Amino acid sequence: MKMSLMMEKRIMSSMELIKRLRETTGSGMLDCKKALAENNDDLDAAVKWLREKGILKAQKKQDRETNEGVISFYNHETSLNSFSLCKIKCETDFVAKNDDFLSFANQLTKAIHESVKIKPQGNFDDISSISINEKDLNSSLTDLISKIGENIQIISYKKYDSENSIFINYLHNKYNSSCSKIASVVEISTDDTKKASEISDKLKVIAMQVSAMKPMGLNEESINPKVLEDEKDIILKQIENTPNEKKEQIVQGKLNKFLKENTLMGQALITDPKNTVANYVSDLSKSNNLELNISSMDLYTI
Repeated sequence: MKMSLMMEKRIMSSMELIKRLRETTGSGMLDCKKALAENNDDLDAAVKWLREKGILKAQKKQDRETNEGVISFYNHETSLNSFSLCKIKCETDFVAKNDDFLSFANQLTKAIHESVKIKPQGNFDDISSISINEKDLNSSLTDLISKIGENIQIISYKKYDSENSIFINYLHNKYNSSCSKIASVVEISTDDTKKASEISDKLKVIAMQVSAMKPMGLNEESINPKVLEDEKDIILKQIENTPNEKKEQIVQGKLNKFLKENTLMGQALITDPKNTVANYVSDLSKSNNLELNISSMDLYTI
């Protein structure tokens, strides 16, 4: 028996509504079908219904552990004087690689970078006023949780900006061009930011060094004194049977080795182990007639 023309139009109309609702909300076909049925094919009411259900789903997921995620970067027109990053976590590596999740991370970091009303660094509460695609951040996040089906948390963000420095970043284990699981940032103060930017490819190895070797600090002064005291106690325990007159020399030697291995400036360069990071920066400075100093470093991991 052939389907009546009226019935066929009704089915086509229903499928079109489901398609439009899916495009609008990103929800699954069955959820869209149910939403339309519950709201007499009223598209606006169905959107609201899905939003309400999505919020309930999102609330149920908030206590679930988030052990994966990304560090997202954004800088405008490839400027090395200013950029922003955001740390966003999810439950699984599968979602961390998801296009919708990565797109959200990129859009959020761009919004953070372009906002002039927020603090230079903070967490979710400090960026709640931000909008993404004309929706407030909380609604956008709720929609994403509902669509993806995992707990998603905005952990932290930071905006980098300086007239007298350039920022060199390195992304390890990239998911796309601006998102990764491990990321490092090195601030290089200089007397000529334009000239320093021209050798950014040579400075990139320093950011790579931070990601690979995970130094505790830039130099001895930046290491927590408690860390050095604890290390000294460990060394003394290891040499407790050594004659007292030799202990001081051994302790100092081992502490120097510890500092060399755990400070960025003291570490052997990963691309040239016979050289140190401090000497590498000094050589670059001299060969380019340019003042270069490492002012700070940050390492971000998921």
